[in-house]
Amino acid sequence: MAASMTSQSCDLTKCSKCHQLLKSPRSLPCLHSYCTTCLEKHTKDSSPNSKVKCVECGEEFDIPPGGLKEWQPLAIVHRLTEQKAMQLHLMSEETIQCTACVWFGKEEEQDAKSVSPTAVARCTDCDDYLCKRCFAIHKSQRSMKDHLVFTLNELREGKVPDASATEQKICVKHKGETLLFYCETCDVPICRQCVVITHRHPEHKQAELEKVATEKNEQLQQMQESCGKNEKEVNKALEEIRKIRRDFELAVSEARIQIKGTVQKLKSSFLKRLDEAQKDTEEELNTVEKEGLETIKTADDQLTSIISRISTAKAVTKLLKENGSEFEVASDYGSLKAVLDNVVAAEPSSIIHAGKHLTDVKFEDNKDQNSDKIVIGRVFSGSTRSKRENKTPILKMEFGNVGIESFSAALDVAVTPTGAIAATDHNTGIVKIFNADGAFKSAFNVNVGVDDGISSNPWCVQVGPDNLFYVTDYSSPYVKIFDLQGTYKRYFHTVSPDKVAYNTHGSSSVCGLAFNCKQQVLAGNITHNFISCHSLDGVHQKSIKVTIQPYFLEVTSKGNILVSPHSSGDVQIIDEDGKILSKLQTPIGVSSWTPEGLVISKCFNADDDEDEVFVADLANGRAVYRYSASGKYIDCVTKGFSHYIYGIALSADEKQLFVACYNNKSVKCFEI
Repeated sequence: MAASMTSQSCDLTKCSKCHQLLKSPRSLPCLHSYCTTCLEKHTKDSSPNSKVKCVECGEEFDIPPGGLKEWQPLAIVHRLTEQKAMQLHLMSEETIQCTACVWFGKEEEQDAKSVSPTAVARCTDCDDYLCKRCFAIHKSQRSMKDHLVFTLNELREGKVPDASATEQKICVKHKGETLLFYCETCDVPICRQCVVITHRHPEHKQAELEKVATEKNEQLQQMQESCGKNEKEVNKALEEIRKIRRDFELAVSEARIQIKGTVQKLKSSFLKRLDEAQKDTEEELNTVEKEGLETIKTADDQLTSIISRISTAKAVTKLLKENGSEFEVASDYGSLKAVLDNVVAAEPSSIIHAGKHLTDVKFEDNKDQNSDKIVIGRVFSGSTRSKRENKTPILKMEFGNVGIESFSAALDVAVTPTGAIAATDHNTGIVKIFNADGAFKSAFNVNVGVDDGISSNPWCVQVGPDNLFYVTDYSSPYVKIFDLQGTYKRYFHTVSPDKVAYNTHGSSSVCGLAFNCKQQVLAGNITHNFISCHSLDGVHQKSIKVTIQPYFLEVTSKGNILVSPHSSGDVQIIDEDGKILSKLQTPIGVSSWTPEGLVISKCFNADDDEDEVFVADLANGRAVYRYSASGKYIDCVTKGFSHYIYGIALSADEKQLFVACYNNKSVKCFEI
């Protein structure tokens, strides 16, 4: 049997860079393939641990220790590329000489000379071109009766021998040995000698290649169905984010028209100063536009990348299902499963969440023009407001207190750039993740990374500048890092000002956590009263001695550090060397308070460029208060909690305040 090449997904045989037939192909982990030379030219630095970006989907990958050559092509892509190259060769050559003919090039008797050396067929088993005589000999020999032979016309028409997909593959490590088995531990096909020498039981689990290929095909079919369902959601989200872009650009355009209209009213008497004011205001709008478009582009790129990977994964899955050999299914399964799992886990609604507020772009003209400096108005966007409106907070939702996602003790809360909410469950050692609408998404255990048999009690959770979760543990001196899906990455321990490294359980406890403008992570050691400063990869930079226990930390735009003590007293404001600059005094109308969680707002006052500080009061006031970053009390944001409150956080647009309600076992979200 033979199938036409035109009936298969031949686009997979084209290089993602030069768009020509692949030559010496290499496949990236995203399944997109390149010619070896194209990949080398595309890669600026091909040394191990450098990065290469796929031109097809935009994903970046670390170059493996063995270099680019360690990336092997997908088995099915490699086979189809060779078949396509053979077809093109046959179409370009009118005459192909017989490579098996014993008469060619010799002067024999007359009847032998009548045999033409021109090939008319090809044996796919012998890999030989055959003339008419050799063709006849092939068919008459018993040892060759099962060989697959096709005429050159059939091959020129693009007919591909399906049976070649089931040919036995030879082990590259053990010459002459056929790959009949599959190591489920290493996810690779193996031969008999591999089973005995390098993949021995019980360290390695083996199975028959034919049986594994059948199972993998069934699994791929299930994953393809899930992938197809998510593809519809991603396409819908992509349409929505592009609609958001159109609406955003329209809103920006309308705001710009309003600006110019106001300018025209004032221009007759204030031409020179008005032009300067127009420039300042449009620069403000340009900043809003630039930041908004960058946010939208990031979401668009992420969704487009997912679509690209889904499309390629579906094509490869279809090829494996319809035309893949057992070897190809088993060999390509690991790479394909990694891509399918990734795209199935993608959440389009979370990706577009950051862009939904962007269309709220407004311009308000300045009705008071009595000052010497002309101000024509101010630009307001959904992502940054020029001042916080003084309004009563509204409870929008409460979550984490029902069903399997219920907290035992919600202690701290953080919000990701995409709007997902993470909260620490202090008593269970778990961090729980919720979607922007409060729906439970997933959870991960903090008790990983350090195997000392002691249960974890997570305290603070923060999202770092590198978009990773950082978690402190009340039961240990460690800061642990996880990705936004909850996969454990690494940890580091705190170091005191006198260079004592606390790297064992019981040596100290770490609670407070914050990040400064230098992209350093600050961890508060409450046992020995110091703040340990580290680079994002955990390298210790410096330590700061403090006079109160640093249970919660925050850093202002000017680099000052706020330290909350988890006890009756005041929040200290210190500089980078630990010098006390000021304190947040007891709120007005409250005799005493127990300050806990802190969060900094970049939403400036109209007449003040200071940050605002929100502080949770655990016990007495049971409220959230607002201060200036210099320590001036402003007001009470929300109060009346009937339970202890600890950590607090703001959404990306600073319109929502999240409060971890410890013994109410929930997180509350307020519109502010």
